[in-house]
Amino acid sequence: MQIRIEFFRVHDGSDARARLNRMDCVTSDIEAAIAQAEDLLKGAGMPQKPDAFALFDDLGNELYQARFTPTNPR
Repeated sequence: MQIRIEFFRVHDGSDARARLNRMDCVTSDIEAAIAQAEDLLKGAGMPQKPDAFALFDDLGNELYQARFTPTNPR
């Protein structure tokens, strides 16, 4: 399945997003895409640390979103 992973910062006080990075990949399912996003986060070398990431299908529909928290660290 074709997936786009977007890493972004979230503006405090609103849900406005600032995209930091976007990557296209092919995975077997959503769980594999989530694991791949977490692996990419560790090695992507982004200038800012993202607050969250989202997964999109090839039509641009958002399939999953996760925000990094103390129990779900970066």
